[in-house]
Amino acid sequence: MVTITLNRPQVLNAMDDALLEGVAYQLSVARQRADCRVVVLRGAGRVFCAGGDVADMPVLRTEPEYRSRRLAAEQAVARAFRQLDRPIIAQLHGAAIGGGCVLAALCDLRVAATGTRFSLPEAAYGTTASLGGIFMLTRIVGLGRAFELLYLGEAFSAERAYEIGLVNRVVDAAQLEPEVLRLAARLAEQFPREMMLTRRAILDGLDIDFMRAAEVETYAAMRAHLSGDVVEGFQRARQRMRKPTGAP
Repeated sequence: MVTITLNRPQVLNAMDDALLEGVAYQLSVARQRADCRVVVLRGAGRVFCAGGDVADMPVLRTEPEYRSRRLAAEQAVARAFRQLDRPIIAQLHGAAIGGGCVLAALCDLRVAATGTRFSLPEAAYGTTASLGGIFMLTRIVGLGRAFELLYLGEAFSAERAYEIGLVNRVVDAAQLEPEVLRLAARLAEQFPREMMLTRRAILDGLDIDFMRAAEVETYAAMRAHLSGDVVEGFQRARQRMRKPTGAP
């Protein structure tokens, strides 16, 4: 498992260019590590991420400046999340605001501590969600919910996030890290090639029509079958079925 920590606790892990560039770099490093089965994204200090760095927001950049720094950094992060061939878990606590909520949406699974607050207030601040957040949020929570969250920018609880499908699990704060570690261990037990193929089929399927998505899924299944892992997989399944009820 590789853990990536947003580490600007003095500003609630607010995102500036350097933080975005660091996340993209760490994801690229994880992608190159053969021993990496799962990636966990978390935040240091009191919150996961408070969004964009307000100290940076009032600075109006020229278009060339924006393209060379902020745009490049944001696109590098979005690309790194999409290209990583391992499951990514977001470990959320305190708050996931604006870009922090978007970073969570870029992950595959999201586990939140009770008391975590979410919001997407960009429209009220004269900006819009980015990093691929609108694309992912629409597909995670649905079109109507995405409009509501992005238009109104209202804060909502971890429990509400679970209700609308934005997070997968809500646990007590003391159980957040243990639950994430349990989930990561469970994912790490799976066949890595098939996890990669599944992630690729899911994400690629977001960009194409149904029949093309069916082709992508069939191709992924074929590659998994030809790898031979299915033989061991079915052996494991038979062993589990033979175990008495309640056996470890």
